Amino acid sequence: MLTKPLGTFTILAISQDSNLMGVATASGSINVGDRVPHAKPGVGVIATQAYTNVVYGIKGLELLQKGLSPEEALAKLLREDSERSMRQVAIMDFKRRKAVFTGSAVPECWAEVVGEDYVVIGNLLSTKDVVSSMARTFEASKGALASRMVNALHVGSKSGGDKRGERSAALIIVSQEKVEIEIKVGMHEKPIEELSCRLKVAKVKNQC
Repeated sequence: MLTKPLGTFTILAISQDSNLMGVATASGSINVGDRVPHAKPGVGVIATQAYTNVVYGIKGLELLQKGLSPEEALAKLLREDSERSMRQVAIMDFKRRKAVFTGSAVPECWAEVVGEDYVVIGNLLSTKDVVSSMARTFEASKGALASRMVNALHVGSKSGGDKRGERSAALIIVSQEKVEIEIKVGMHEKPIEELSCRLKVAKVKNQC
C-alpha cells in the first residue's frame, strides 16, 4: 500500500566514543517522528522515508539485534518489498557499519552522503546541497552528539530543506542501555527551532 512521499532530510550518527547513536529528521509532512526515525539501545538506528514503510525500521532493528549487518538487513528487507523502488532507507549500527538505499522512484531531488560516523539522506529537496551541507556541518562540529545533529538539521533547512518547507521534526538518541533522548515535534511553524528548544530542556537531565 502506497503512502504519500515524505519529503524529508535525516542524519544518522554515532558519537566519537561509540557510546551514543542518534537519528534526527525534519519533514514537510506532519508527525515525521512517528514514521521515519527508529532506534534501539545497543543495536542501532534506522531512517525509512520517501514512500515510507515503517517495516524497515521495526523489522530492521530486529534483524540487527539478531546479528545481521546493516547491509544484510537492508538486503533482506528490500527482497521482501515489492515496492522497494519507492523507498529511501539508511541503517547504522554500533559497530559503525552502514547501509543506504535510494530507489529509482524516490521523488527528486534526492541525495545521500555516507561519512565515517554518520549518514545523511534526503528526498523531495529543494537542492542536493541540503544533504551535503548537513554532512559538512556535522563533520566540522564538536560537542554533544544531539546538539551536533540538530545543528545539521538547522543548516539543511537554511540550505533549502524540503521543497514544501518543514512542518515537523524529531530526534532520538540511544546508548547501549537505554533511550537517552526522544523528542517529537509533530507540527510547528518552525519545527527545527522547536526541536532545539526542547533539546535544551532535555539536556538538563541528559548529557547527550
